[in-house]
Amino acid sequence: MGRYRSSSDLPLPADWDRKAFGAYRYAVIPFVMALVALPMVLAGIWAIVTNRESVWPGLVPPLLMSLVWVAPFAGWGWSVCPREAPTAADIRSTDTGNALVLPVQLPSRIATFATGAVGVLLLGVGLWQLIASFNHDLSTGIAAFFLLALPGMVALLLFAGIYRRGVKADNTGILLTARHITINYGDDPTTVAWHDISAIGARCYREGTSRFASRINATTLVTGDADTGYRSIDIAHKALRTDPTRVYHQLVFYLRNPGLRSELGTEDGVDRFRRGGYSPEHPLSFVDSHIREANAE
Repeated sequence: MGRYRSSSDLPLPADWDRKAFGAYRYAVIPFVMALVALPMVLAGIWAIVTNRESVWPGLVPPLLMSLVWVAPFAGWGWSVCPREAPTAADIRSTDTGNALVLPVQLPSRIATFATGAVGVLLLGVGLWQLIASFNHDLSTGIAAFFLLALPGMVALLLFAGIYRRGVKADNTGILLTARHITINYGDDPTTVAWHDISAIGARCYREGTSRFASRINATTLVTGDADTGYRSIDIAHKALRTDPTRVYHQLVFYLRNPGLRSELGTEDGVDRFRRGGYSPEHPLSFVDSHIREANAE
């Protein structure tokens, strides 16, 4: 989803684009297209209910094709509607102790299996239409088969692309401890120690090369130095299932205040995240003393 408005008073990073979080005008076109196709679905259902025996075979293909158009456009419009970001954070026990966990976006299981079911249904109905036309009009059956099989194959390809076996909320997320950050989207987790992070920045980029590609706001962890070479790790706002602005300020806060990282993995860290307490709260001398203590250790 990722179409979030910040749910705190924390300022948006200067390099981020507010439009990347979406606007209601972006949802107008897909909803309009869904509404255009909806009357065909309703008309088909009405014809089937009132005179099922005579029109059922002929209306099944156009009815299913209309549904194939309505559902994706309606889902697209719903996904681009901006909404207030949740302030989700929790504590998880790990091998190295407790960690503060920020949830990441995972494919909806309902949407995933619904996509696969639609693909199987379209292929099945298309094959049925083809077999039923053997003793009548074969050319019509072949046309109906391809009209239904093509979107069915697309749906099955989408299912294969978004289905991720064994990936659950309890084994993914961004885990913050006093010593390191682990970023796990369900594939190969990336772990970086706090002392290896030289800077935390914010940038905005496009998903593709097209000028019409959607923009993504990312929090960038910069590691290394001029001698060893710099490396950047992006946390895209669309990858988060919590307030991206709050996450950016959280990471900057703990990078600048190493003495306070001990609260990560505790209720104090979760409470600070939920209230957005990442503005300078302590006198500089207090923070400096913690930094000196951390460096001495």
